Amino acid sequence: MKVLMVAHTFPPYVGGLAHVVENLSTALVTRGFEVEVVTLKVGRGLPEREVYRGVAVRRFRGYAPDGGYFIPSPGFYEYLKKTEADIFHLHNIGALTVPAAYLAIRRKDNGYVLTPHYHKSGYKWHAKLLWKLYRPFARKIVKDANLVHCVSEYEASLVRSVFGVRKPIIIPNGVSNDVFDHRWAPPRNIVLTYAGRVEGYKRVGLLVDAAYELSRRGHEDVVVKVIGLGPDLPRLKRKAEELRVELVSKGFLPRDEYLRELATSTALVNMSEYEAYSIVSAEAIAMGVPVVVAKPWGEHFKKYGKVYVVNPRPGEIADAIEAIMEGGQHDTAKTEGVPRWSEVAERLIKEVYLRVARR
Repeated sequence: MKVLMVAHTFPPYVGGLAHVVENLSTALVTRGFEVEVVTLKVGRGLPEREVYRGVAVRRFRGYAPDGGYFIPSPGFYEYLKKTEADIFHLHNIGALTVPAAYLAIRRKDNGYVLTPHYHKSGYKWHAKLLWKLYRPFARKIVKDANLVHCVSEYEASLVRSVFGVRKPIIIPNGVSNDVFDHRWAPPRNIVLTYAGRVEGYKRVGLLVDAAYELSRRGHEDVVVKVIGLGPDLPRLKRKAEELRVELVSKGFLPRDEYLRELATSTALVNMSEYEAYSIVSAEAIAMGVPVVVAKPWGEHFKKYGKVYVVNPRPGEIADAIEAIMEGGQHDTAKTEGVPRWSEVAERLIKEVYLRVARR
């Protein structure tokens, strides 16, 4: 069976969607599927064609004004229009690669699967405005899909209410096998870690505010560790300097180094405003690292031990960190049930692809 995945990003681009598509596609290849990823080349130096760990990758020129939208060139549409596959799998309703792909393949007999990766409308003022215009078309794209796959119950609830999909298939994202090679090794001081792109909507500044609150409560040597880069990093550094909070900026790290830094944190703190699912939170949970996540999307992880789902306020984050400190290193977290990508691929095949193929 040939699966063609449409995604606006793919490695070496660093981001959640690129990580998801990379791991799903490579897991499918190991199970005998022929997989092609059609994506965009928004940076320089990337090949138009390559084979990545058995996955055929086809890149087309694209445009990402203000780091979003991901507008494909006409060649993207023309290629999809003439290309055949047993399963077309479209990712991220918020990227313009999806409506372009929809227009290209909508008359094909086998239809398509859609994973919306939907959290809310855009997080910038112009994106919020454009979403109001785009939503009726997006609703049609979602409703016309053979099956809609959501990565959390939170995302599914949004898809039901916004797009009118009655029964989306819920299969959470997974974690890679290398995560299980690391276990929580908390530092002697308090280290609040954030990992990911440093964007305004990620609300990383709340970690600085929480660190300041902890210092006001008498906790010494509190550090905010940021693993990642992004446009909000300069503002974050200025804020930390003003509040006299120590901030360590690591940038994007090689995979093994990133996992070691994550494992040696007091807690991973993710106060992002817009998330369908947080892979870094799942990775931390799988290691036994305590996690502090924001409502409402963080409710997905509350079934695991050492997960604190809080309102995005410095005081509540500080309360959670103090609870973690009181529990100590030997308070074992419940990590059973965090899925691996191999398990996610198996479920996707059985619950989504085979159901579509039988139609």
